[in-house]
Amino acid sequence: MYILDLVGTFAFAVTGALKAKTHDLHLFGAIFLGTITAVGGGTVRDLIIGRTPLFYLKDHNYLIIAIAASILTYFIPTVFRKWYSFFRFIDSIGLSAFAIIGVSVAYKNLFNSNGFTLISFLASTLMGMLTGFGGGIIRDTVMGDIPFAFRKGSNYALAALCGSVSFYLLMFLNLTAAIVCSILLTLFCREIVSPFGVYKKVFRKDKKV
Repeated sequence: MYILDLVGTFAFAVTGALKAKTHDLHLFGAIFLGTITAVGGGTVRDLIIGRTPLFYLKDHNYLIIAIAASILTYFIPTVFRKWYSFFRFIDSIGLSAFAIIGVSVAYKNLFNSNGFTLISFLASTLMGMLTGFGGGIIRDTVMGDIPFAFRKGSNYALAALCGSVSFYLLMFLNLTAAIVCSILLTLFCREIVSPFGVYKKVFRKDKKV
C-alpha cells in the first residue's frame, strides 16, 4: 500500500502540473498545483482528525515525488498527453489507494480499532473520500474551476465512495480481501463504467463524449 500511495502521489502531481501547463503557468505554478493535488486531500484529512505532524512532514518521499513529477510534467508535457489514458489509469490506482489509506488512518486515529459503529463508518468513509479527491478539489478551486469530482458525468466521487465503503465493511473480516476488493471496485467504476476509462477509450476506442 505504501508503494501504491507513492504511485498515486506521482499520478496526482502529474494531473495538477498538467492543468498548470494548459493554463500557461510558470514552473513554480506547476510545482504548486502538482503538489497540492498530490497531498491536499491527505492534508485536510490530517487536520480534521488532529493527526500531526502531517504525513509528508514525517515522510519526505511524498513531497520529493510530488515536486519531481511536477517538474518532469512541466518540461515534457507532450509525453504525458500522449499517454494520458495510462496516467489516468495510474490516477485511478492512486484514488483507490488513497481511499483505503484515508479510511484506515481515520479509523485507527479516531476510533482506536473498536469495531464497527455507525459513526466510525460514516467518518472513516468520508475521510477516505476526502483523501481520494480532496487535492483535486483544492487544485480546481485555486484555478477558478468547478471541481472535476462534482461535475455532471464524472464518477470520481462515486468511485471514491464505493472504494471507501467496501474497504471499511470488509476490513473487519479480512484485510487483504478488503484491500483487493476496494481497489477492484474503484477501478471498475473509473475505468470500466466511465466513458473516459481505459476500457472504452483504449480497448473500444469510443469517440470522446
